Amino acid sequence: MDLKSLLPNKSKSDEKEYFWSIVIEPGWVQAGIWRIEGEKSQVMLSSPPFSWELDEDLIQAVDNALSAAIQGFPEDLREPTKTVFGVPSNWVEDGQIKGDYLEKIKTLCNELSLTPIGFVVIPEAIAHLTKSEEGTPLNAIVLGSYKESLEITLFKLGNLGGSSQVARSVSVVDDVAEGLARFGVVDALPSRILIYDGREGELEEVRQALLKVSWEDFGNLKFLHTPKIELVDTQQKVYAVCLAGASELANVTGIELMKELEEKKEEVKTGSFEKFSPNEESSAEELGFVVGKDITEEKLEPVQETVSKNLNLPEVEQVDEVHRNIVPVTEKMRDKFNFFSGIKIRILGTVTRLKSLKLQKGAPRQAGRGVKQTFVFGFGFLVLLFFLGFIFWWFYPKAVVTIYVSPQKLEEKLGIKVDSRANTSDVSQKVLKGEIMETTVSGDKTKDATGTKTVGDKAKGEVNLYRVGTELKLPSGTILYGPENLKFSLESEVTVASGSAGSVGTTKVSVAAEDIGAQYNLAGGTTFSVGNYSTSDLEARNESSFSGGSSREITAVSSDDQKVLEEDLKEELTSKAKEELLKKISDEDLILEESLTATSSSRNFSNKVGDEAETLKLSIDLEANVISLNKNELIQLAQDALKDKVPQGFVLRGEQIEFEFDLEEEEKGVYDFEVRVSANLLPGVKSEEVVKKIRGKYPNLAEEYLNQEVAGFVRAEIKIRPTLPGKLKTLPHLTKNIEVEVAAER
Repeated sequence: MDLKSLLPNKSKSDEKEYFWSIVIEPGWVQAGIWRIEGEKSQVMLSSPPFSWELDEDLIQAVDNALSAAIQGFPEDLREPTKTVFGVPSNWVEDGQIKGDYLEKIKTLCNELSLTPIGFVVIPEAIAHLTKSEEGTPLNAIVLGSYKESLEITLFKLGNLGGSSQVARSVSVVDDVAEGLARFGVVDALPSRILIYDGREGELEEVRQALLKVSWEDFGNLKFLHTPKIELVDTQQKVYAVCLAGASELANVTGIELMKELEEKKEEVKTGSFEKFSPNEESSAEELGFVVGKDITEEKLEPVQETVSKNLNLPEVEQVDEVHRNIVPVTEKMRDKFNFFSGIKIRILGTVTRLKSLKLQKGAPRQAGRGVKQTFVFGFGFLVLLFFLGFIFWWFYPKAVVTIYVSPQKLEEKLGIKVDSRANTSDVSQKVLKGEIMETTVSGDKTKDATGTKTVGDKAKGEVNLYRVGTELKLPSGTILYGPENLKFSLESEVTVASGSAGSVGTTKVSVAAEDIGAQYNLAGGTTFSVGNYSTSDLEARNESSFSGGSSREITAVSSDDQKVLEEDLKEELTSKAKEELLKKISDEDLILEESLTATSSSRNFSNKVGDEAETLKLSIDLEANVISLNKNELIQLAQDALKDKVPQGFVLRGEQIEFEFDLEEEEKGVYDFEVRVSANLLPGVKSEEVVKKIRGKYPNLAEEYLNQEVAGFVRAEIKIRPTLPGKLKTLPHLTKNIEVEVAAER
């Protein structure tokens, strides 16, 4: 695909721009970062393969690959967004990515903030990389080995000979043979096979299986000699997509890895170091000693200049742009040296002052006063520290106390009406105001066709009609019966000449088989009866053999395919409609899903029943509606119905009530429901009194109190933040810092 049309004209500021390459295969994804440098595509970083199975896993897998690849990317460089995708052959049709797969890529780019600039087909990218490395066009079979299928692509002298997809069976050899046979190549196939997939460890098994094959056993496949089987490294696919993308953007002729460039630079630097020979005689000054001078009077040479001079290090400006965020080694050494030197000076100064204080023999009173002042200061600091700790312990901690109690189950069945035409609800009559909500969703889905159909051509030929009797006119379509009751029909109206037993009337006419198949290719000299005429009056015989009859079985769309596909898509769209409706309601309203109805306003199959097709696609517009009501009014209705059944000491809370609905009838916007109400009744707990009683207590003592005072108590869960050690671990002393929750033990 031409990527230049998708990008603005390249300028000097774009020379160091970085790009993403994302390789998407069935079950695996990889990512790489590259840039264009002169006539080379420089690959900077790449990721290992990450697995995915379902469409919803693809975004996470790609995100993982991008995160793995970006590790080590210099922080001072802007992360790339422009992306070239490497995709399998079956994703592409007529030079464009198919609709379903294009939607996946759009979703990926939206979720991960990527800018798509084009795509390349993985086998073609591998062929391009091989040509770049070997200098000659690829003449090979490129085999993608995946869990459920094989992708086989044929290249002859660099030209794409075709691509086929084969479903995996128990024998990979048979699958490869089937895929190669589909190309219908008459001359010899390339004697080289390149195998790739997302899991490099499994490639060797496929390779060994193909090495053991005697290709002479497959008469329809011709190789000049036994094919050479080679494996494509998983990283090579990333490099191939990087090279293919760069080739479309600029005059790129090859690829190089920046990791290898850096290793070469390190070798050059290491080779430039001067070796120290212990056998050479050196003076004391050369070894770092100073003779006959006070070292403190010497003016020291700056550290950086000395190290750079001795080690022949390059200037900072010569460091490659990718590594400009790395501080030179000498500068780091100097910063650490200065830091530790400062600490050392401070420690030595403190020690010196302490020693001088002890050695001041002439001022004992001053020394004593200094010690006393130090003691007072230290004691005051400890008191302040203790006071601040006490304040923290008393005021700061917070706790959440969850009291789990044994609930009592209460159930009741109610019959209610939800009226979408009512202006208000009448709770006493169990009639609630409802609102009909509507939405329309669209979608499409594709599945493999599973039906079969026999197609082919009808046999044709000519017969001679032999007549004994008067002239006879036969209409077009008159049936002729051959051996084994094979039927043929006249292709045109014919007049049969009259004849007698001594001089039979003869007329030639064209016939065609009534059905397809090679069994109608009858040999010459076959005798046929004509219509209802006896063979003594009228008979037919072919002088030459019939030909053209053939038949084959194809994959076709069946009625079950359409039915299953429609059911699956309707189920998906119904769930989607439900999600759309839930987004429209407020927290105070409740959707009664049992009333949800969904009907197709339009549907369109890509193929009719009986059409030859590998896949079947269905598009549906679905209209859905549902009734909703006010949740608080429903809870009020349930509380009114249950209030006389609540045992003493228990409380019926709205959040403890659950509902199950059964739609019994709907007529003109009025819905009759049977509602099963379930309530978990909890004991009444006065949170304010509980907080006052347990504040400042240790957790075990607080739990003992709750066990004695709270009806139906089962256990308590006490969370205190922060967690203090030993005797300090008490509940907060301030009531406002304790939160009490009551929950049912399930």
